[in-house]
Amino acid sequence: MLVGLVTTGFPRFEGDHSGAFLLTLARALVAQGHQVRVLGPEPRRRRPAPRWPGIEVTWVPYLRPRALQQTFYGSGAPENLRTTRPASWAGAASFTAALRIAARRRLEDCDALVSSWCLPSGWAASAAAEGRTHLCICHATDVRWLERLPGGGALARQVAAGATSMWFLSAALRARFFDLAALPSGSMPTHLGPMPIEAPLPLGIDRELLRCRLGIEGFTVLFLGRLVPVKGVRDLLFAIASMPERVSIRIAGDGPDRAALMALARRLKVDATFEGWVASERKEALLRACDAMVVPSHAGDGLPTVLFEARARDLPVVATRAGAIADTLKGSSDAFLVPPGDRAALGRAMEALRAQQAAKAFRA
Repeated sequence: MLVGLVTTGFPRFEGDHSGAFLLTLARALVAQGHQVRVLGPEPRRRRPAPRWPGIEVTWVPYLRPRALQQTFYGSGAPENLRTTRPASWAGAASFTAALRIAARRRLEDCDALVSSWCLPSGWAASAAAEGRTHLCICHATDVRWLERLPGGGALARQVAAGATSMWFLSAALRARFFDLAALPSGSMPTHLGPMPIEAPLPLGIDRELLRCRLGIEGFTVLFLGRLVPVKGVRDLLFAIASMPERVSIRIAGDGPDRAALMALARRLKVDATFEGWVASERKEALLRACDAMVVPSHAGDGLPTVLFEARARDLPVVATRAGAIADTLKGSSDAFLVPPGDRAALGRAMEALRAQQAAKAFRA
């Protein structure tokens, strides 16, 4: 089967975090014997389309000159659109039109379609589906944008009309979408769950030796994600600085806030190592070697994939109750939840986890 994948972000190279979960999804489809054809926004910088076995990537140009293509990648479309740069909003409008045309032309021979993000991907794929199987993946940001846009309810109905099923991160998100679209919740099949993650990699090395090789000593937490305001890394640095005992942090990710966060860590005298983007063995090593994953998201975040990467490796989690995080971690004995933006509570949760792990080590 040939599957068309319509998205607003797909990895531009191996190790790129933009839409990384979609590469995982595409690889899973290829492993099942399918072929995947991807449509995604053309990057601002000229680079050839990446090549992976069974996956064909086509970049969709949407503004000229290319330097004006500022809507996608980098901080991600939601953050880019929060700026006042006219090019970001002009790009959103022109990409929507270009993607709809490209979906009709480039995916006409596909047997089924998958779209990630209702707008514009789901809307374009629904228009091109013409009775074919179409799975639309709806994210938290989708629903927020649809709730704010004039005519958002009508757009939601158009997406649903051209989809044979939809995938939501949580039951609450599904309820909000169907309320907005004024559709019965049982009007179409739906799936609930997180975005796909890669299976843990075997490293062939025990944890203590791994920590030694990475230079990790003492209680060390891990942040993994984009360095943008909604991820709450600034709160995390202040929380660590206020803790009574020394705590180190590895920050794996990149984004427009990196320089400011590095300067803040130096000013607060936080033992922070900025890893940049990590993938494959390096990412696996950090997940295995650190003592906890911290997810200090603000209210605008949805359901970070890193939660499930941590749980797949039995890594304890300290997180805020943003988005669908609380529902996902409900009942987890190794998860500590705090209000979004509460630096003091974040620090207390990390201290409680540190003390808990120290007590376990003493009993052992």
